[in-house]
Amino acid sequence: MKRHEVETALKAAERVARDSEFFLIGSQAVHAACDHPPAEVLLSQECDLYPRNFPQAAPLLDRELGRNSVFARKNGFYVDCVTPEIANLPDGWEKRLKPLRVGRITAYCLEVHDLLASKLVAARVKDLELTGALLKLDLVRIRTLRARIEKLLPSAVSARAHAALKVVLREIRE
Repeated sequence: MKRHEVETALKAAERVARDSEFFLIGSQAVHAACDHPPAEVLLSQECDLYPRNFPQAAPLLDRELGRNSVFARKNGFYVDCVTPEIANLPDGWEKRLKPLRVGRITAYCLEVHDLLASKLVAARVKDLELTGALLKLDLVRIRTLRARIEKLLPSAVSARAHAALKVVLREIRE
């Protein structure tokens, strides 16, 4: 999604949820880290967010702005209402959130190293591609990313993320 599409999604989410604060935990969080995100962010059609103050609005957001909604058909993108608990996030992630402001709306975005640590646990092709793209753009420091991976619990999750990072680094070097 382009920045203006994220803004459109957030404005719509504010109207539906009657909340002006959201957690933005998917790839769209990269918009808080840079002005020119890679294609892997721009091509995504989903905005993974969650209402910060009124979590009970999540089902309403899914119905009104989700994948099969009129909003999605009209705009070509949608809101995927997900809780922070759905992702494996490094300890202390809440203290590192980056605000993305759209008027009076604030989306608290995962810091890019926390985002990638979580993506490396999932290790889907799109997650590995996003990690590689952000590394190539020098938006991520490998040392910091490894430290964040170490903060993932349990250790089996951390080991899986380290293994996925090795795959990405090997691909970048080839």
